[in-house]
Amino acid sequence: MSFDVFVSHSSKDKPVADAVCARLEAAGIRCWIAPRDIVAGTSYGESIIEAIHAARVMVLVLSANANSSGHIPKEVERAVSNGVPILPFRIEDVPPGKSLDYFIGSVHWLDAMTPPLEKHLDELVKTVQKLIAPVGAAAAQAAKPASGGVSSAFSSVMRPAATHAPAVLPAGKASPKGLWIGIAAAAVVAAIVLGVILLRQKPPGPVAVNPSPNPLGITPSPAPNAADPIVGCYHWFNNGSVLIHSDGVIQGGPFTGHWRLVDAAQRAYTFTWPVAIDTVTIKHDQRSFSGRNQYGYPVSATRPPGGLGLIGTWTMSNAVPLVVSADGSFSAATFSGTWQTVDAARGIYTLTWPAPVDSVTLSGDDQTISGKNQYGVATSGTRAEPCNVN
Repeated sequence: MSFDVFVSHSSKDKPVADAVCARLEAAGIRCWIAPRDIVAGTSYGESIIEAIHAARVMVLVLSANANSSGHIPKEVERAVSNGVPILPFRIEDVPPGKSLDYFIGSVHWLDAMTPPLEKHLDELVKTVQKLIAPVGAAAAQAAKPASGGVSSAFSSVMRPAATHAPAVLPAGKASPKGLWIGIAAAAVVAAIVLGVILLRQKPPGPVAVNPSPNPLGITPSPAPNAADPIVGCYHWFNNGSVLIHSDGVIQGGPFTGHWRLVDAAQRAYTFTWPVAIDTVTIKHDQRSFSGRNQYGYPVSATRPPGGLGLIGTWTMSNAVPLVVSADGSFSAATFSGTWQTVDAARGIYTLTWPAPVDSVTLSGDDQTISGKNQYGVATSGTRAEPCNVN
């Protein structure tokens, strides 16, 4: 299956990487991310290399975890060697480690440290859309001799000087707290020249977006396979209806997400839904809160006396500690997200979690779907026609 973006991340930053992937794919930008897209029985290393070589952009989730990772510098090196543009998405106030600084130390980053994460994800989407815009005009320009010669083009890619124009974005985007977009030299001179021209010129116009009738504004992805056996309508476990379109869109009630085939032999798929947002209210004694998310799932937590407001350590109803930090972030087990104040006087807050991703399989007779998401919530459906999606 074709894709546009390779998401490079430490396994310790998986919640953020999943959010990056979900937001890009919700905008119709196909992603490759491990371990989701590694086909069972294949070599892990070979799958990574093949995916990097096929990518149009690499998004690097930059953090202290990434700096200490042994495999991320190797992934970045492979991207550099193949002329794949790199967009570091910095989620912590840390500079790139030495092994990463060698490749991306002279470029800018997209700073995503301040909450809410969603606004930074939106900026990431806009930037990726510009980078993967049609390259026909750029290819034509690449056929022309580059002014300044090969050595000039090479030096401007590797370490732009103050006298050069910004390496990747139109004017106004390259600020110290702007976007890191690393492009390093490819082995072939033509690839170097093409990369410089492609990333220096503005797209010919706004990125084309297919209109979507859904209220969340999610753009349908290109059709993965119009004849895929999973396409159709299903009666869902919550007594609702879910309609799976041939263009990669999945609709369930008021929610619109996207689906993709993961493993045809295993009939395995993923359904990615919008981020989960809990709206909770703290009780007057400040010792508990309760609420639910937009999907209807309840949430509650308690804590010892002495706390005030949402900041602090809570124990959720499933006994998992929830640590809410003053910087607008929170963590619970392997998940992390952001929180916001809705009405402090009334004790109302929102907690935004990574987008739910259902990992499901289709039965051999094409009649039933079953699986669960990363939060452990089971999901299932039985084919039912005609379809009535409210």
